[in-house]
Amino acid sequence: MRLHITIIVLAVAALFSSAATVENEYFAFSTPDDSWFLTNDDALRPYGARVDVSRNDARGATLELARIDYIEGAFDPLLYLTRQVLHKKDVFCRSATDFSSPFEYFLAGFDGQCVQFKKTSNNYNYDCEAVAFNVGYGTCMVIMAHRADQPSLIGRLISSIRFKVDTTPITTVAGYVAAAGKVVKRHHLPIGNNEHLSGVELSPDSSTVTLTVTVPYITRESVNVPAFVMTKRDAWFKQAPEALSFNLLLNAITRERKDLRYFYADTKGKEIGTLLILPEEYDQVQKDAPLNNSQAGNENVKPGVENVAPQPEITQQQTVTPHPVSPKATEKSTVITHEVKAGDNLTKIAKRYGVSMSEIKNANPNININQIKIGQKLNIPQRQ
Repeated sequence: MRLHITIIVLAVAALFSSAATVENEYFAFSTPDDSWFLTNDDALRPYGARVDVSRNDARGATLELARIDYIEGAFDPLLYLTRQVLHKKDVFCRSATDFSSPFEYFLAGFDGQCVQFKKTSNNYNYDCEAVAFNVGYGTCMVIMAHRADQPSLIGRLISSIRFKVDTTPITTVAGYVAAAGKVVKRHHLPIGNNEHLSGVELSPDSSTVTLTVTVPYITRESVNVPAFVMTKRDAWFKQAPEALSFNLLLNAITRERKDLRYFYADTKGKEIGTLLILPEEYDQVQKDAPLNNSQAGNENVKPGVENVAPQPEITQQQTVTPHPVSPKATEKSTVITHEVKAGDNLTKIAKRYGVSMSEIKNANPNININQIKIGQKLNIPQRQ
């Protein structure tokens, strides 16, 4: 009889001390006991998943917490941290202070970038850190915080994330296009201004990547097509410096010198117009040469526009005219070698030598510049 009672007590105790677990289509997360609160947050749907993790003290005040974000679409981890955390675009970081410089970090089996900072909430001081890393065709960001006067367990718990997505690193345009194609079959990815990416493909000769962008709320019949496409072109040049480095698909297209074609479609799927961006124009963006259509010599000749519907004031096929080359293109340059040391990251190296991060990336095409390692040697371009 005592044996039966003992077994029942142990079973009840095991039930109440069982681990807390939360799962979604991208990853699963478990804790060693049920003192943790785990919840799925729908804030990132329909293009990702978010999980909130927290543990409270005896009075119900937060001891430590974490938020795990997984977003489909591979972004540069360093730039993602800079944009979301250092620039305080993430709501968690709005009132944070004392940000560190980004540094390399290893979490859940992946190399990433980390930023540490401090935050005060409900009269408690918290030590925080945000870590971003790529998982296949996706970016994971983990924000962790624990009370400054208490030990932290959250970092060890986060290491137990089990990803359900393909974790194979992607390095080529073909790989990114294939992965992005699978994503947009499940759902559309936001691309800005209420538009969304609804298709992506690589041409049979591998020369051109076409992004199909659905533009809601308008129809082909309601817009002046040439004016619409040229507006999109001007907008592209304004956004390109960040987009080409921030989005790893676009970064790979730039690196492999592919043509980039935007196919704009209305809500009904009818073509509005197409915009072609050529590799020479990536160089212009990277050299910080501003777009100035009037310098092309003919205001009616617009570069990079093709397959435009006929209009009374403009022909169907327009001539592609290259933009003026930036004066920087004529500058002589030399290359020096930098050996990566402990504490180095791309931001620090670029600042030290007075060059941009994109220039370092272009000078080291065979190196994953986002995961540099101690002892690695980098080519650093130097203008004279």
